[in-house]
Amino acid sequence: MSYTALYRKWRPLVFEDVVEQEHVVRTIKNTVKSGRVAHAYLFCGTRGTGKTTMAKIFARAINCLNPKDGDPCNECEVCRGILDESILDVVEIDAASNNSVDNVREIREEVVYAPSQARYKVYIIDEVHMLSSGAFNALLKTLEEPPGHVVFILATTDPHKLPATILSRCQRFDFKKITPAGIAERVKVIARASGIQLDDDGALLIARLADGALRDALSILDQCIAEGNNNITHENVLDAIGIVSDDFISEIVDNIQSKNVEGLVADVEKLSASGRDILRFASDLVLYFRNLLICKLSKNPENILDMGNQYLDKMILQSEVFSKEQLIGIIKELSSFETQLKYALNQRVFLEVMLISISVGSYGRSGSDNNLADRIANLESAVRTGNVALAGSVKDGSGIPVQTKPESSSSVSAGKKFDNLPPVSGSSAPKASAKGKSYNELEEWSNVLSDLKANRRMMLLSYLTSTKAVAADESTVLVVFPPAAISLKEIVSKAEHIDVLENALESRLGRRIRVKVVDEESLESMVQSEPSSAKNSEENPLVKLTREISDRLNVPLDIIDE
Repeated sequence: MSYTALYRKWRPLVFEDVVEQEHVVRTIKNTVKSGRVAHAYLFCGTRGTGKTTMAKIFARAINCLNPKDGDPCNECEVCRGILDESILDVVEIDAASNNSVDNVREIREEVVYAPSQARYKVYIIDEVHMLSSGAFNALLKTLEEPPGHVVFILATTDPHKLPATILSRCQRFDFKKITPAGIAERVKVIARASGIQLDDDGALLIARLADGALRDALSILDQCIAEGNNNITHENVLDAIGIVSDDFISEIVDNIQSKNVEGLVADVEKLSASGRDILRFASDLVLYFRNLLICKLSKNPENILDMGNQYLDKMILQSEVFSKEQLIGIIKELSSFETQLKYALNQRVFLEVMLISISVGSYGRSGSDNNLADRIANLESAVRTGNVALAGSVKDGSGIPVQTKPESSSSVSAGKKFDNLPPVSGSSAPKASAKGKSYNELEEWSNVLSDLKANRRMMLLSYLTSTKAVAADESTVLVVFPPAAISLKEIVSKAEHIDVLENALESRLGRRIRVKVVDEESLESMVQSEPSSAKNSEENPLVKLTREISDRLNVPLDIIDE
């Protein structure tokens, strides 16, 4: 005898066996018991939630010779005939492959004949939204006024694709996604009945992967059983489906947070070497960051996320090192990259660039005057919590703060200026670097990056995420890479990328521009520095706010230019 798939072998035979669709079961059973059978029903819901199963049980129930509290007995001649398909009064049609006008005309010609053995002639039309417009029009009149012995049961995953004229002639029932807990419990019952030991973590993982579809969960269980192991664990499920563990994704997230480029590249190598699905990994990574956001914002994330306590505790700790703005920004960027990953010629390289870009980028981070509101919010939060680092306060080897002497009695010490970087059209006032020197950054650079995104130059954009542009002279722009992204410098230096950048800058600045790619160390060696003569006449808003807060707290504070 040939093997029967689990989802077919364990298809429910009575209404009570249908998992977590009590609202539909209650109404349908009352319909059977009262005999108030309508001529058309519409079952809507995502895949694997029990639409076709419910339709088949309903078809037997209204034709059963000995119904039991609204359920079919599954023992009488009619029930057995419907189950083994020897009775032709219950017809199941796949609208995906029988969607023409001619197919519907056959139904119209058949409905006039009375059923041969059953009480009702039942037509179950699956994926009814796949019918053509002509087929819907042909079905309309029959669906509106069918003979009294005909019942139509339409099933669809996309009810919005059905014409309003069809919807108005049916009693509609919406099937809910089955919860992970409900799927896990059902899967464990079926595993035990099949002589398989399935642990709780494995069952919960199968339920998460099924995404509310019990049929998908049973197909995954079938695949795990096919591995030949009678004791299925969490790791067995991961290996059978070809996905990575939460521990591996957690390691990726740690490397993203710490800007560990070498660790990210090594992780991608492990992912590739193990033959895992890169697209599936990208999708799982987006979901993982979504879960981190839930942990960040929810007081009781365990009520929302279905996972073991060991993974939940780790996620809560990881979420604390990200701001909600960072998590939202990373989720948006990963979702955008995920779409492009499908069409990448080399998915591994694209994944590496994607992870490095997220790591060294500034998604949601407050690191520039463009994010001044975020910086102010972070500063106010630090003051409220008392986590304020004062200028002149450093830590010795033991981690104990040590007060050092301020460089001057003034609140702000002046930085160094690069005189041979003259202001040009499109450049801002001098901005200070971390080493105490300032230079003329190009204001238009953010707009240039936006132009790259609008022109679908996403790969190049991902390389430039953490860069800045400096106006060297009227016709030369330096693209500066920070130390954390120095590995991308050589890639951007290629002629095809330089051409794109020069064209983009010329469009913005209105003149011929030559682009040169450098790192921060090279930039400092190209310029001459000298003491700045005076501070900017207009004080930075962030400096002003910091001064006001220190005055309110009566805390002496020295502010050093970044």
